[in-house]
Amino acid sequence: MRSFLLLFFFGFLVTLNTAKGVHLELHGKTGISRSKLQRRTSISGLESTVEDDQNIQYMTNITLNGQLFGVLIDTGRKVNYSQAISDLFVTSQVPSAIDEHYQAEIGYASGGAAGEVFSATMGFAGYQIDAQYFIFANSTDGFTQSVDGLIGLGPYTGSVIRFIGGTAAADPPLDRIFRSNDTISNFVAILLDRSDDPDEPYPGDLAIGEVLTEYEDIQTQPQHPVTSVMVPGNQHWMTLLDENGIIGPDGKPITIKTQVTDTPYPNNATVVFDTGFTFPQVPSHVAEALYGNVPGASFTNIAGLGEIWALPCDQELNATFLFAGIKFPIHPLDLNFNMGDNQCVGAFQPFSYDDTEDGVVMYDMVLGMAFLRNAYLLIDFGSFVDGAPPGTNAPYIQLLPITNAVNASADFARVRLDNGSNVDDLASLASHSSTTTTTTTTTTTSNAKLPPWVIGIIFGVVISVLFLGICVYYCCRRRRLQRVSSTQATWVPYAPQSYRPLYDPSPQGAYDMHLAPNANPVHVPEYRSAWDAHY
Repeated sequence: MRSFLLLFFFGFLVTLNTAKGVHLELHGKTGISRSKLQRRTSISGLESTVEDDQNIQYMTNITLNGQLFGVLIDTGRKVNYSQAISDLFVTSQVPSAIDEHYQAEIGYASGGAAGEVFSATMGFAGYQIDAQYFIFANSTDGFTQSVDGLIGLGPYTGSVIRFIGGTAAADPPLDRIFRSNDTISNFVAILLDRSDDPDEPYPGDLAIGEVLTEYEDIQTQPQHPVTSVMVPGNQHWMTLLDENGIIGPDGKPITIKTQVTDTPYPNNATVVFDTGFTFPQVPSHVAEALYGNVPGASFTNIAGLGEIWALPCDQELNATFLFAGIKFPIHPLDLNFNMGDNQCVGAFQPFSYDDTEDGVVMYDMVLGMAFLRNAYLLIDFGSFVDGAPPGTNAPYIQLLPITNAVNASADFARVRLDNGSNVDDLASLASHSSTTTTTTTTTTTSNAKLPPWVIGIIFGVVISVLFLGICVYYCCRRRRLQRVSSTQATWVPYAPQSYRPLYDPSPQGAYDMHLAPNANPVHVPEYRSAWDAHY
C-alpha cells in the first residue's frame, strides 16, 4: 500500500511538472546552453520573433497602418560594400499611407529597391511610431516573393530617405523609436537561430532597449568600441578582432594583418556584423586556412555564389574567433554549409577589396549569419542616434558566446552522419517527449501552463485521495491483525522458509519503478538543406 501511495504521488508530480513546462537539465556542460522548454522573453516582453528561412535569411514582422509585413532584418551594407542599410521598404501598398512626394532608391549587395516614399503608423518590436517614412518599392531586384520588404538596422547616416527628406521626420525606424521616449535605452539585441540544429527548436529574437532574460550576461561583456570610417555616410556596425584572433581547424592562430586604410591598429582586423549576409566574407588566406587542408576540398566557382571552397558534407570542422580574449566557437554546421544534393561549401567565403570607395578599404571581414548564429549581439547606438545630445556615450558592441563546442560536435554527427538518434539519458528522453515536430527542419515546442486555480484543485484532490487511502490502509490493517491474532498458529523458530528461485520471473510490482527500455526511440527528422526550396 505504501508503495502504491509513493508511486501515485511520484506520478502526480511528474504529470504536474510536465504540464507546467518543467524540464530536466543535463549538468556538467560548459558554456551557455539555450533553454529547450522555455520561451525566450525579455523583461517587458516587448520583443519581435525572428524567423529563419533555412539559414539563408532572417525575417520579422512589422505593421504599417495595421497591415502585417514580413520583412528581412539587415544591419549590413549597401551595394559596393559602402553605406550601411538603415531604411525600410515594403513591396505592397499600405492602406491610407501618406505620400511624401519624393522617390528614393536603395542598392544592396545582392539587389535593390526603388519607389515612392510614404509614411504610416508603424508597429515594431512592441513599439508604435506615427508617420514612419518608408519606400513603397514597386521595383525590386534580388528579393523572393516570400519577403514583403526589408528593415535596415544600421546608423542613420546611411539612410537615403533621411538624406533626401532633409528632416528628422524622415529618420530610420530605430532612430524614431529611440527619440520617441528618453527612457528607452538606445540599443538593439539580436539572436539568430539555426534551422537545422537538432537541439534548438526556437526561433531567433530581436529586442529594442532590453535583452532576453536568459542572456542578461551580455550586458556584463566587454564593450567593443564601434570603429569609425574615413568616408562620411559609410559607417557600419564594426569593431576590432583580437590580434590573430581566429583559431583554425589545426588549433593554431591564423595570421591576419589588416588592410584597412590608415588604421591605427595594423595588427587587428576590422570586422562588420551583418545580419543580412548569408556567407561571412573573409580574406582569401583566412578561407584557405579554414578549408584548404580538408581532404576532398576544392576551390571552385559556383554560379550565383562566386569563388568558394567545396567540401565533403560529412567533414566536421572547428574554428574559434576571439574578441577581447573571449572565445567564440563556431558550430560545425555553420562552417560546412549544406546546399543540397550532397553539395556542401565552406560558409566563410573569400572576398577581395576590388569594390572599394575611392580606393579606401574600410574593413577586413563581414561576419554574417554563419558567425552570428554563434553569438548574441547587442549594438548600442549611443551618439549615432540622430540628434543625440552632447555627452551621449560613444556607440559600442557587446557579444555573448552561445555555442558549446562539445554539444555542437554531437549535433553535427546527428545531422550529417545520422548518429546519436537514440537518446540514452532520462533528461534527454523527458525533453524530447515534450517536443512536437512540425516540419523537417524546424522543431516547435508547445508549453501548456495550467492556471493556478486548476493546479490548486488538482492538488486538493490528490491530498484528499492520499488521506482517504491512508485511512483505508490503516482500517484494513487493523482488521487483518485482529483476524491473524485469533487464528495464528504457534511460532516455530528456524522453521523451513519458502524462497523464490533466482530464475523465476519477478512479480509485476517489482518493475513498477523501472523505466521501460527504449521502445520508442526519439525520431530525428530528415535533414533538409537551406537550398532545397531553390531547386
